Amino acid sequence: MSKVIVNVLFFICVLFLCSCSPKKGKTELKIQFPNQVWNRLEPVDTTFTVSNIEKAYDITVALSVLNGFELNYIPLEVVITAPSGQKNIIPNIGITLKDKENNHIGTVYGDVWTVEQTVYSHKEFTEEGNYSIRIHNRTQYYELFKVVSMSLIISPAETKK
Repeated sequence: MSKVIVNVLFFICVLFLCSCSPKKGKTELKIQFPNQVWNRLEPVDTTFTVSNIEKAYDITVALSVLNGFELNYIPLEVVITAPSGQKNIIPNIGITLKDKENNHIGTVYGDVWTVEQTVYSHKEFTEEGNYSIRIHNRTQYYELFKVVSMSLIISPAETKK
């Protein structure tokens, strides 16, 4: 009897997951760090496309680290470059990875903790096309060990009613 219940629950979960669709217009770019090390002198570079300048967008960074990562906070600098070459520099942004008791925060899967931080809320782009984004690690350390990956999430901003 318990196998039947487990199978039914599994089937319901699969149907639920299949019925969930990603947020329309959401773009997620994932960057893996070689050997799980983020070198301070090698910023994360990627590009994304803006095809509708009528909307405002939220730009979120998700950082995944291994359990036991040493730092509580990573300061970042984010530079967004428009197709025309205009740069938008967002200094003094950071990701908090641990609480006051030095415990990891965020979501965990196995021994990987992931924290999301919105770095730009309701960003309005002035031109359509390919934008580049560069994320600098502004810690004092040459290398950050136990950094698995970083995801950049660009999604249409929720409109206030």
